[in-house]
Amino acid sequence: MEWPIYFPRNVTLGNPQAGVGLCLLWTPQDRVLPALPPGSFTLAGNLYSRDGISFLIRNVLARPTIRTLLLCGKDMTGSGAALVALMEHGLDAQHRIVGDGTRLHPELPAEAIDLFRHNVRLVDARDTMRPEAIAALLAELPHNNQPFAETPLIFPYTEPKAEALPAEETGFVVRAATVRAAYLRLLWQVMTFGQRSATQHSSDQRELLDVTTVIDEEPTDPARFSHAPWMPLQRETLGQRQPDGSFSGYLGQFLQPSGGTGVSYTYGDRLRAYNGEIDQMAALLADLRRNGESRRAVASLWNPASDAGADNPPCFTHMQARLRSGRVHLTAYFRSHDMYRAWPANAYGLRALQGLLVEGLPGAVAGELAIISHSAHIYAHDWDATQELLAHHYRAADPRMVRDPRGSFVVSLEPPEIVVRHYTPEGEHLQTWRGESAFELRKQVAPFVGLLEHALYLGGELEKAEIACALGRPEVYRQDRELQVRG
Repeated sequence: MEWPIYFPRNVTLGNPQAGVGLCLLWTPQDRVLPALPPGSFTLAGNLYSRDGISFLIRNVLARPTIRTLLLCGKDMTGSGAALVALMEHGLDAQHRIVGDGTRLHPELPAEAIDLFRHNVRLVDARDTMRPEAIAALLAELPHNNQPFAETPLIFPYTEPKAEALPAEETGFVVRAATVRAAYLRLLWQVMTFGQRSATQHSSDQRELLDVTTVIDEEPTDPARFSHAPWMPLQRETLGQRQPDGSFSGYLGQFLQPSGGTGVSYTYGDRLRAYNGEIDQMAALLADLRRNGESRRAVASLWNPASDAGADNPPCFTHMQARLRSGRVHLTAYFRSHDMYRAWPANAYGLRALQGLLVEGLPGAVAGELAIISHSAHIYAHDWDATQELLAHHYRAADPRMVRDPRGSFVVSLEPPEIVVRHYTPEGEHLQTWRGESAFELRKQVAPFVGLLEHALYLGGELEKAEIACALGRPEVYRQDRELQVRG
């Protein structure tokens, strides 16, 4: 097996007899190594992340003639501090660095890590970045290459499979044309990034905080809803609009007062007969008719007098409608949202409500529906069903087919420049940027890209354009096509 075993292309080999490893943290090797005396180190590399500590240890254990580590360069992510903590304090019972918390690879035995700690001297010179200063430090180090183990120590490595992934604490945005498409993306987001936690109920959950879902093309007519048979709410249960204009099923509960059916409340009660008498929908419509610029078209479903200490207060607590350029936009807030079982029914109910607002405002059309879910969660008893549903129906969106509300971009070459033209979603030309490198243009274009998928796609296109220009083959670049550089 060749050495170094891990990341051989990212390290520089020097004198095998030197006995010194040079760790430059985030400082580029090409800024330092050309100025160092030949033969002054065995291996030089960077340490960008805390996870890299495990790979550094593995490489040293596989070449136990390295007896000194010189730690220098800029510590951008705290990986250098974590290495220092390991050498000083070792590991705790959970295989984490004491005082830091970094978990080392479980395949590395504690005994092997102690062997490394006790036989390799760490010289902490963090923030030393000038080549001449690093050269002076190397000149002072002893070149001890006596092996601290009889044979190379090599341990298996298993690619990790994380149960939970890091993400923002709050503030997630999901955009989709329809409720059905948004539902699948939401389930994937919660199952992938949701934090596992306990609840006030008996079940555990995976939860994201403050998820905003924006839907812009879902029909407002229930007969044309994007409902699918695999959703947890059946089409018959969701309901339809009746010839007299009323609604059946869940839609009826959402949009109409219950008329004293014995339930503690329905959303329809809170919207159409708050405290038994206030029709908030009618008041909201009247406000928009009086003033199309109003920011007071608000309805509250939370009753402070009865809901604060109630066993079953409403999850849907607030909504606001805005009329802009003839489009009725609706924003709804849920304090707690069961994303697997409740979210799709709520979303269809809100879209039907939006349709009622449009009917009451002659000449208006439905705009975007924004649903803010403070606690967006999936309960543990639904995890298996959610994963099965995702396995059969969820597919990641093709970045080329995602419509960015901030517009689209056309990339072309006019050597020596790369040209990027920015258009509205409707195709109106807004502005143009020119530059000779993808890096230069990325900085200019980035603020005008609204979606992560679009940003990744556009970055790839700019790199392709730069490669074609650098090769002197501008004719081989075509947006959305592979770069054909052979022949």
